[in-house]
Amino acid sequence: MNYKDSLLYISLIQVSNISVKKEEQYWKKGIISLEDLIENSENQLSFIPSDLEREITDIVNDAGHSVEKIAAVFEEKSGKRDFYRIAYSIPEDVLFLDIETTGLSPIYHYITMVGWMMNGKYGCWVAGTDQTEMQEVCQKAKMIVTFNGTKFDTKFLDGILPHLKIGEKPNLDLMHLCKRFGFIHGQKSIEKELQFKRPDNIGECNGKEAIALWYKFIFGDDTALNALIEYNFYDILGMAYILDKVFFEYIWGKKIPKYGKPKRFYSSKRKPHVYYKQKEKSTIRASVNSRNFNLDLLKFSSSKRIVGIDLAGVVNKSSKTGICLLTDKYATTSVVKYDDDIVSYVVNSRADIVSIDAPLSLPVGRTSVYNDDPMREEAGIMRWCERELHSRGVNSYPALIDSMQELTKRGINLSVRLRKMGYPVIECFPGAAQDILQLPRKRTDVDLLKTGLLRLGIRGDFENRKVVHDELDAITAALVGKFFIDGYFEPIGIPEENDMIVPCPKEKNNEYRLIIGIAGTIAAGKTTASEYIAQKGFAYSRYSLIIAKLLEKNGVRVERATLQNAGGNLFDARKQYELNKKVDDYISGNEYIVIDGMRHYEDYTYWKEKNFKNFYLLYIDSDPKICATRYGEREFYQAATHHVEQEITGLRKLADVIIDNNSTFENLYSQIDNFLNNVCLERNTGN
Repeated sequence: MNYKDSLLYISLIQVSNISVKKEEQYWKKGIISLEDLIENSENQLSFIPSDLEREITDIVNDAGHSVEKIAAVFEEKSGKRDFYRIAYSIPEDVLFLDIETTGLSPIYHYITMVGWMMNGKYGCWVAGTDQTEMQEVCQKAKMIVTFNGTKFDTKFLDGILPHLKIGEKPNLDLMHLCKRFGFIHGQKSIEKELQFKRPDNIGECNGKEAIALWYKFIFGDDTALNALIEYNFYDILGMAYILDKVFFEYIWGKKIPKYGKPKRFYSSKRKPHVYYKQKEKSTIRASVNSRNFNLDLLKFSSSKRIVGIDLAGVVNKSSKTGICLLTDKYATTSVVKYDDDIVSYVVNSRADIVSIDAPLSLPVGRTSVYNDDPMREEAGIMRWCERELHSRGVNSYPALIDSMQELTKRGINLSVRLRKMGYPVIECFPGAAQDILQLPRKRTDVDLLKTGLLRLGIRGDFENRKVVHDELDAITAALVGKFFIDGYFEPIGIPEENDMIVPCPKEKNNEYRLIIGIAGTIAAGKTTASEYIAQKGFAYSRYSLIIAKLLEKNGVRVERATLQNAGGNLFDARKQYELNKKVDDYISGNEYIVIDGMRHYEDYTYWKEKNFKNFYLLYIDSDPKICATRYGEREFYQAATHHVEQEITGLRKLADVIIDNNSTFENLYSQIDNFLNNVCLERNTGN
């Protein structure tokens, strides 16, 4: 296009100190072009400083009447709201761009296809195919047109084509342009308002269904890819239609002078014409499937029994809590209603760990789930993990939004109940896990989620029967537990809140400490065993040491009775977690740790939840009569009957190793050495 025929020729806002309002004033006076500014400077624009006159002259002369060069100047000096002037000035170099993805997160999702239109020609790239053509058109383009592309499309594209710097190209984002004229909804709604008609076969197709089409193709439906390409084509054609409609009806001759003969981008005659052959489709599938995580890597968890729970927020006639027992790769699912049913299922399953889809903590500062909490305004309704997920493009509900309050309350109460019974509990979010594992979410298509789980390698009674989505999310929750046990996970959270666990399939979590917890009755030999292990290079701590520091801080004399009473008070006040956290902080930074004096189920669950694979519980077993002799018979039975000691024998059934201490020190040390040698062997072999 000739420079003097373009909209940039009449765009005065590229000159310093000329605003959109002042530009309109000049147009009304008949001062249309940059050259008009110079020609009229003596009589009408005497207020223009000489340096601005030179600037105007330089813009005109240095551009050499090249529209492309003028466009570069305009891009630099104007606002994005006026980028449409560039588009209609260099139409041959404008690239309409639209991507399809598996979701919204540039971190966890990927581009399934990219469609474009340039100079009236449509083309596309599909994941797993050659990128040459796509790179060439992106390289050539001097401007791109998108719908919400500044926040979505370009972020994804910069991830796979960083050298092209697509995000730095001038981007006419139609979403923002449309808002100026009262069209505030998504592209499909605006198309309907402006009377753009799509073919009936894809008329109601949307972003969610586009995701489903991709998974249908990957799972074997050849027709789905062609349908996805057609859907993408009409997304792009719809953008061209919207741009033309808005420009010619709301801008040209209204917001700006009716100048020149701008070329229309939309043509009803354009049709999709890109199709892939069977061989090419097989190549695409193979490329995509090569990214899938191999569950065979998760070996340590193969012998563990994992219960996944998709918890319902309320208990009523229609509420369904999905629940799953996962052993290795076999899932058994069902639905339950009441908390007692859930607890019974966990107990009967002999679960090694429980993974719950529900918030298991409150935002820092909150003491209640309800809106009358005095800290609601200050502490808010979101936890750090939810904010972090949002920053990664993963949508999750705030823990204390009105619709989530009862679920959060139920989740917290259930987790406390299970931990008090000795069952480690982690928090998960199946939606995020499905995103990370490249599984279609249930909101995309329940049957596709089922197929995705089967393709991942999960088998079970859900294969040949109709299951509700709650059961499939329960399977996913259990899968998160499996990843957690093996160390392929990321904890998302802060110390003051419960971590949300998500799978980390690409890189093993190596932030492990070897932690040995020592339990046993009074005078069983716990301290003797702990100190011997400490001599092997282990950092040493004990619960009584932390409690003693608390007593000293409060001016209380430290002795057996006061230690027991203080420990009992902490436990009764439901502050065992805080006590374990203080122990954890005390030995922070050490790789090898031994902790003396575990007394409660919650001590066990705390460390299992922090370090499942590398936490070992040693139970020192000794005959009560021998213990009484060591301690003093009267004092022994008095101390042993204190309520703080009553859960100790229950830890025996949870112990990884039971060591007999009814003989000599040498025998005790020999058993400990055997245990340590076996642990080191397990760590070195990864079993």
